[in-house]
Amino acid sequence: MLTAEDFQIIAQCDVFRDVESRELPDALRFLDAYDRAYQKGEMIFLIGEPVRHAGIMLNGAAELSFLDESDNSVNMNHFAKGAIFGESLACSGENKSPVQMEALTDCRILFLRFENVLNAKRLDSGYQARIASNLLLDFARQNVFLNRKIRILSQKKLRDRMKVFLRSQDIAYDGTVRIAFNRNELARFLGVNRSALSRELSLMRKEGLLSLNGKSLRLLDKSFLFGESSEF
Repeated sequence: MLTAEDFQIIAQCDVFRDVESRELPDALRFLDAYDRAYQKGEMIFLIGEPVRHAGIMLNGAAELSFLDESDNSVNMNHFAKGAIFGESLACSGENKSPVQMEALTDCRILFLRFENVLNAKRLDSGYQARIASNLLLDFARQNVFLNRKIRILSQKKLRDRMKVFLRSQDIAYDGTVRIAFNRNELARFLGVNRSALSRELSLMRKEGLLSLNGKSLRLLDKSFLFGESSEF
C-alpha cells in the first residue's frame, strides 16, 4: 500500500515530470506498479537474471555493481531515496542482466514496467506521452553518466580517478563539493580500496589541495582540477 509520502517521492521522480498528481494513480496502473521491501544485504536482482522492471527507491539505499575478472564487486552506482534505476535494462529485452543490485540498508522499492510504454500501439496525449518523453531524456542522461563512469575506471592512478569524479560534481563558487557517498561508498564507486582512498585524501589535504568535512570537501587549489586559468 502506497502512502501519501510515497506518492510525493514518485511525483518528484524525473520520469513523472509534468504528470499531474491526479493522473499519477492511472500512470502507476498503466506501468503495472508494485512495491516490495528488502532487508539490508538482500540481493534485489543478480547477474544473469532477467530484469523486467525498473525501480524507484521509496526509502533506504541500494548499490548497482558488476563482477570483475577476479569476481570482485565493482560499484557502478549508488541509489538513495527518490532515485530511479534499471530503466534501460528493463526496456532492453535482455534475458541476462550484466549487473546486480544489493540493498545497502533496509529499503522499499516501487517497481515499474516501462516496457508497457514501448509496447503500446498508441500512447495517449496525456501522461503516457509525457512518460515516454521523459524516458528518452533519462536514457540520454544515463548514457552521459556511463561514459563518465568508464572514464573514471579507465584512469590508472587514484588521484586521476578523483579528478574525473570531482569534475562531474556540482562545485560551489567557494570550491565546496557535497558528495552523496560516505568514504566506503566513494571508494567502491571509484573502484579502489577504502584505505587507499583515505591515504590519498589525507595526502591531498597535506598538499593544500582540499579540505574535508564529513561528506563535503572544499577545493583549495582550483588548478588541481581545471588548470591555472580556470574559474569555478
